[in-house]
Amino acid sequence: MSIRCPDVGMVVPTWYPVDADESLVERLLALTLEGVESVCRPDLVVVVLDGQPRWEEAVRRAASSRGLRFLALPVNVGKGGAVAAGIGSLADDAPALVATRDSDGDHRLEDLPAMVELARQMGEETGNELLLVSGGRPDRARPLGFERAEYELITDRVLWQALQYHAAQQGRHLTSAYFAAHGEVPDIQSGYKVYSAAAARVVATALDPEHDGAGIGRWGVETAPAVEILAAGGVLGVAARRTYQEQPVSGFRGVDAQRLYAQPLAWALRRLEVPAAVAAAMLDGALLRSPLVFDFRRRDEVLAVREAVLEALGGGRPMLWGGRFV
Repeated sequence: MSIRCPDVGMVVPTWYPVDADESLVERLLALTLEGVESVCRPDLVVVVLDGQPRWEEAVRRAASSRGLRFLALPVNVGKGGAVAAGIGSLADDAPALVATRDSDGDHRLEDLPAMVELARQMGEETGNELLLVSGGRPDRARPLGFERAEYELITDRVLWQALQYHAAQQGRHLTSAYFAAHGEVPDIQSGYKVYSAAAARVVATALDPEHDGAGIGRWGVETAPAVEILAAGGVLGVAARRTYQEQPVSGFRGVDAQRLYAQPLAWALRRLEVPAAVAAAMLDGALLRSPLVFDFRRRDEVLAVREAVLEALGGGRPMLWGGRFV
């Protein structure tokens, strides 16, 4: 057995609907875990079942058959809480890097070495201990559907501007050197991540359900780690990864835009101390790049998200459309 990343830990937050087909669950577990022991030391891989007793035996069996750790949470705390618990369980082993992979088979193990290599390169070239590598998807609409993909793009555009604003207030600038080949903004919302040890500790604190009064560990599980790491002076990179054409199972079926996007964005903008007027300009720029705002079936919902974010910041203004002609 050849282990390519012996100092890399892995957390696999696991949840399936109680009424999911048993054969589908078994197939997804197999896709997720097959071969993992050839890439990471099995004792550094923890499969965390997020409070779903229906699947405890199946998940335990799949993990133990490969010599992996298994952690069953007594109650459902959301993906963020499961990730935090998994990182915490690896603390005594102190892996140099920690990867997070979903349990739906979408995060291909073959893509992990490139993500790890980029994280090591970033550390060597910058000397920074706070490192985050996101597995960037070449197309978000195929796995997510058009609407959710557009909301993710809007979110990431606003987040990147807000993070730059916060850094500038501190006399810093966030480099795009490690994701420039993959677009103008990084794929922050991707659930496939690699963190340095120091960054993983930041993630565990940010997503700890005991200190998460805003519910960010459920609805902003990818937003909060990136915000906290980069606000603390970290570096972000993107390595390309493959993805499903369509997700076979998801905890985010349908789009509850207020909960999935407005709340995390409002949290992030408050955390980064972005004034409401500045946030409005960021939102307007991001929205006007999206077809959603020009789709009359969806426009009211999109503008309601904008209004909810700005209300949470204490103010707002009518959206600026940038003129009548294009």
